[in-house]
Amino acid sequence: MTLFKFAAFTVFLACGETTSHVAVATTSFDAIGNTVDTRASDEDTDTSSTPDLDVTPEPDTSEPDTSEPDTSAPDTAPESDAAAPVDTATPDIATANDIEPGPDITSDSAETSPDDIGVAVDPFAAPIVIDALPTTVTGDTTTSLSVAIASYACAPSKDESGPEVVYSLVIPAAGTLTLTLDDVSGDDVDVDVHLLGAPDPSVCLGRADKTLSVNVSAGPLWIAVDTWVQNGVPKPGPYTLTVSLADPDPCGPSACMATDLGTPNGVPVEPDGLGGCPAGMTRVDDFCIDRWEAALVTTAPEGPVTPYAAPTVSVRAVSAPGLVPSGYVSGVVASAACAASGKRLCTDVEWLRACQGPTVTTYPYGATVVPGLCNDARACHPAVQYFGTNESWIWSELDHPCLNQLPESLAATGAKGGCVSAEGVFDLVGNLHEWTADPAGTFRGGFYVDTKLNGNGCLYKTTAHDVSHYDYSTGFRCCSSAP
Repeated sequence: MTLFKFAAFTVFLACGETTSHVAVATTSFDAIGNTVDTRASDEDTDTSSTPDLDVTPEPDTSEPDTSEPDTSAPDTAPESDAAAPVDTATPDIATANDIEPGPDITSDSAETSPDDIGVAVDPFAAPIVIDALPTTVTGDTTTSLSVAIASYACAPSKDESGPEVVYSLVIPAAGTLTLTLDDVSGDDVDVDVHLLGAPDPSVCLGRADKTLSVNVSAGPLWIAVDTWVQNGVPKPGPYTLTVSLADPDPCGPSACMATDLGTPNGVPVEPDGLGGCPAGMTRVDDFCIDRWEAALVTTAPEGPVTPYAAPTVSVRAVSAPGLVPSGYVSGVVASAACAASGKRLCTDVEWLRACQGPTVTTYPYGATVVPGLCNDARACHPAVQYFGTNESWIWSELDHPCLNQLPESLAATGAKGGCVSAEGVFDLVGNLHEWTADPAGTFRGGFYVDTKLNGNGCLYKTTAHDVSHYDYSTGFRCCSSAP
């Protein structure tokens, strides 16, 4: 890998690639992507603990880590430079704006006799319910009966075998959940807050000693306030916990996990074709082209396929509005999926004609770029955002299923109604790179981070990879000869 450094950004050229990505990020995180507090606490003096190897936002050293990662980083496929216009449109999802404030909640665990402390009861059997947001919770781990949780997957080296208090809540809409814990530094009390995706410490989405912010989806979550143990001595005590939910931060940390492989498309029904073309297609000159970027379904029998991972079974392509288009697709798989639907990949000539229209414009909608019409200028690179670093190892993780599930990343087909050609073909610029029939390997149109680095709009062309390559940004659409 050859590294070139410039004043404003860093460019990596890997494996002889003729093109490269330049990551652009505007938000800084710690090494794992959570927003954490750098408050010095009693826990900071623990020299016996080992460094955390998992996703923990709390430093183990005696001095808090206030450094910010350089969030400008390269990729293996093109993306925007710092001057690229930013599409700040919010996807069509529910938001947290209308959530009514909740009352303060006081844990009734304070009525428990200290003589009862130490009983290993199930902390998830009867959690304290938070039923409205924002809210403030007061409690005291000193009087909690539960000491069942000794550690969490997001901080396996931390000894948290002291008493804990568990809360449950249901997130009504996707947003950024912020947990703020106040246990008064230096008072010999040290409790930490953990966000859990299930009533199980192995499903830990984040941990902090004071403030934790995570992008979350609608659904149930659990919060554990647990007591840190220093050299065998628990440090329980009173605390105040504030829980709030705001609209999603497009560059904030995410609670998505590698196992989140949903099938949001089901088995879609393609709309009738236009101009005598097959379903989901329209006529352009003497050929037909899919109006929307391809999604996948299984064959024999037909069934849903996750759009967030490379397919491992036989699939075919479908074209319809409102779907999550399939990324993580190689040129080989794209060609086979088109063939399984009685179609083929578009030639470069066909693709360009469909994108530029009969008047040969630079963009599907006209001669001049209009910021925001296409999904083409995300503010921060998804890999840098998700992993919370720009270290070189993240560029070998570009098949991670969460990269296309971050807020304001991959858009549903046709969601950008202005990003349409003269013949009614959507998303030819931005959203996903699109493989063509070039046997040497070409994908066109850019993706949701960049549509400028390798040519503007319809002229964007990437030839750095052969047809076996795939990552989160690679998709396709199909063509066929007109009847």
